[in-house]
Amino acid sequence: MSRPPTPPAVRLVAPPEQDGARIDQFLAAATALSRRACRSLVAAGAVLRNGEVLRVQSRTVVAGDVIDVLRPADELGVPARPSLPLPVILFEDAWLLVVDKPAWVLSQPAETADEGELAIEQQLLLALAAREGRRPFLRLVHRLDRATSGAVLFARKEQALPRLAASWRSGEVDRRYLAVVAGDPELDQLEVDRPIGRDRAHRWRFQVDPAGRPARTTIRVLVRHAAGTALVECRLLTGRTHQVRVHLAAVGLPVVGDRLYGAPPRPAAARPLLHAAGLELPHPGDGRRLRIESPPPADFAPYLEAGVGTSGRGGNYRAPG
Repeated sequence: MSRPPTPPAVRLVAPPEQDGARIDQFLAAATALSRRACRSLVAAGAVLRNGEVLRVQSRTVVAGDVIDVLRPADELGVPARPSLPLPVILFEDAWLLVVDKPAWVLSQPAETADEGELAIEQQLLLALAAREGRRPFLRLVHRLDRATSGAVLFARKEQALPRLAASWRSGEVDRRYLAVVAGDPELDQLEVDRPIGRDRAHRWRFQVDPAGRPARTTIRVLVRHAAGTALVECRLLTGRTHQVRVHLAAVGLPVVGDRLYGAPPRPAAARPLLHAAGLELPHPGDGRRLRIESPPPADFAPYLEAGVGTSGRGGNYRAPG
């Protein structure tokens, strides 16, 4: 005798605001069912958390848990699958994942975030969970400021974390930023070697400070503009908070739009024009050199070429091949 077909499963992914909720509370909030009906589903073995059947009402969920309910979608009053698009992925394998973070998106959750605002870490966690059917392992390896766009690295397995940390400590990680700066640099290339510490007079600002932590940045001019700006490439030889912004401001070249570090008002710049354009590091699995590029976003477009309204000195920007 053949078995009756298994009812199609409805897939739900626990959002951050439901972290710590009991399974029946989560189901009642996520579907059209009452808590009593949700408890009955759990008791009947019709609810799975990350692929395993739940039968205890007091079990809780954490953000990113995948809850499959073995009932038709119309019975629960929700779609069969959540609509959780993945952020733009620049690189992905079993060890690592690199996403292209848009400007004004947090790298990770913050107390200052608006209600309902999801950091790129949370967006990625929920989308991967929906895709893979279980809560994934995901750890943010480095942060970008909210207003900074570009490549952000995540570890996809625990074994990657100590190897990535060792690469960071030994200076094997090459991070390349593009910045549009206010001013005409005197030199085509320079290195800034100035320690950085917190500015005690301002909660969010850092400054060059002899008592601060060592910080080194190389700067290379790519394009000069007649309007008194330039496109530069910055490579971090150390990693300090706001390092690129502090060092550029310290040599009289603040990032366009960066009012925190003294950039003049510029109506066309809705943010500090800073972009994490490249990341190069040894792969934590096999040690091969991995190179990831993030193309400049749309607000960089007017500054990439020496065309109309520019001096033409410094050439046009060409992404690394």
